[in-house]
Amino acid sequence: MHAIDSLLRSALADKRLNHIEGLHIVTDRLDYRPIDQVFPLFAEQQFFLDELQRDKLQGAEVLEIGLGSGVLSIGALRAGAKRVTALEINPRAKVFAGFNAMVNGVADRLVILDGHEQIFHPVEGRRFDYIVSNPPFEPTPPGMSYFYHSAAGPYGLDFLDKLFAGLDAHLADDGHAQIVTAAPGNAAEPTLLVELCRTHLQGRTRIVRNAVTMTFDAIMDRLAAKEMGPTSGVDALREMARRDGVTHIHLCVIHHDKGPKELRVETSERIYEDIWDLPAQEIVL
Repeated sequence: MHAIDSLLRSALADKRLNHIEGLHIVTDRLDYRPIDQVFPLFAEQQFFLDELQRDKLQGAEVLEIGLGSGVLSIGALRAGAKRVTALEINPRAKVFAGFNAMVNGVADRLVILDGHEQIFHPVEGRRFDYIVSNPPFEPTPPGMSYFYHSAAGPYGLDFLDKLFAGLDAHLADDGHAQIVTAAPGNAAEPTLLVELCRTHLQGRTRIVRNAVTMTFDAIMDRLAAKEMGPTSGVDALREMARRDGVTHIHLCVIHHDKGPKELRVETSERIYEDIWDLPAQEIVL
């Protein structure tokens, strides 16, 4: 056992061990900069786990789109799901997620498939009881390089647009979808997300927004500071946001069921203060 302990400590020396809701999740540290970084955990994952519809998860066949570290799938399995089929385009993330599933005792119920540019292609023709995702959502100017998991077009909605377009076709009639993301809008609500839901989703949709927001300019400042591309693109995106009345970014969980079309926006009872700047609790080895 001493040899195994030593091997694990050595393997994890340059990684981050996150603790969330009784789960132990290994990710990269924030200073790992290549495009295949497996992100540490932030408030968005806690928000998602807090919003799990546990009654709908019992015995459910679940689909996760964008597996990442595996924390959402592992959380769903520990909450009672029968099996999760997970799609992931980042080879490094598949390695981390498989390890995390094993450590948390759910590896035998997690099936990892290669992700695809056409999001639902690997599961075409299948329908699921519960669909989950933490999709790429960072507003990203054209031409700016970014991580696999983050670049999502000028307003951070490109991936979600494609996901929504195929969501109802892959959701069982009594199924449920739950997505955590950040979305642009005004100070009061994520207006562009509301518009996207109205365009694509035909059933009952509930957007739960965190009371704490970030300004769109602050997000642009973060992008410019990362120096991942020409800052002229950031400036052009700022100007586009001003023209469109986009001033804030909202952290949201979207719940969706089939049925009569209905859409409402509400504010979470729990407030997530540290949205992106402070990762979830880290365990020091």
